[in-house]
Amino acid sequence: MKSHPTLALLTCLTLSACDFSCASIGKAKPPVPRFDENYAYEQILRYEKLGPQIPGSPGSEKTAAMIKAELTQSGALVLEQKTTAKTFDGKTIPVLNLMAQYNPSAQDRILLSAHWDTRPFSDEDPNPKMKHLPVPGVNDGGSGVVVLLGIAKALKLAPPTLGVDLLFLDAEDWGNPSKEESYCLGTQYWAKNPIPEKYTARFGINFDMVGRTGAVFPIESYSAQRAPEVIQKVRSAAHQLGYDDFFPNFRVGFVTDDHVYLMNGRGFPVMDLIHMTEQGRFPPEWHTHLDTSEFISRDVLKVVGQTTLQVLWNE
Repeated sequence: MKSHPTLALLTCLTLSACDFSCASIGKAKPPVPRFDENYAYEQILRYEKLGPQIPGSPGSEKTAAMIKAELTQSGALVLEQKTTAKTFDGKTIPVLNLMAQYNPSAQDRILLSAHWDTRPFSDEDPNPKMKHLPVPGVNDGGSGVVVLLGIAKALKLAPPTLGVDLLFLDAEDWGNPSKEESYCLGTQYWAKNPIPEKYTARFGINFDMVGRTGAVFPIESYSAQRAPEVIQKVRSAAHQLGYDDFFPNFRVGFVTDDHVYLMNGRGFPVMDLIHMTEQGRFPPEWHTHLDTSEFISRDVLKVVGQTTLQVLWNE
């Protein structure tokens, strides 16, 4: 005949039998939040509709308002940095960098960055009649933006224990291919005049062209030289999630992207997460009028966003 132990005895037996495991459960890390690829895709359609995001244009102003609204809704501390810059073709343009801080009082921080502007001309377009048109920039601009916004949404639901910063950089893409320093104008300014003042981080990840169907993310050479530990963190997180095929073990050339100026100006390692082929080429829509949502994949956005969240939780 079965007897029911008293509540006191049951409590005693439970504590003695699983004291260690119960304590462990109490201290267990919260699960990694889910990256919402549908939300990210909806945001990229909004980005496309509002664009192009040429600095100083109506599309740029509307997109800035959209980004700030989404970040504020996510519970972040939103910082703005305004300045002007002179382009290679002699124009003076307004520049707006935005930062969203989570757990802003934490000294130990991780930086995630992307540029949010688009190129004012389609100089790589195979159709001469299209070369004067602005690039829609849905992948080259929009994809990095929506990955950061998707991470912001996840951090609202699961606040991080360390400091996490999302940096949206302006005026990256108004440059001349023969003058490397004519690119990344917003980044160059922020790296020399960071907000918050004297900003530093444990490491950073920069996102560029991270939404295309069929995208893979090889090892970029500046990242390999100056941020190998960050590459390892990302590849380890991808392996945990079964995403190894998206992070192939081949190396491409040196890409002068925002991460270079972030490292030069702030001194901590930053990896460039960027889609390139094994031959070192960008996708065929790059800097053309065809860089539209037609080529964007929810699945790729999910891989990039979820891998990044895994990196944060591993830390």
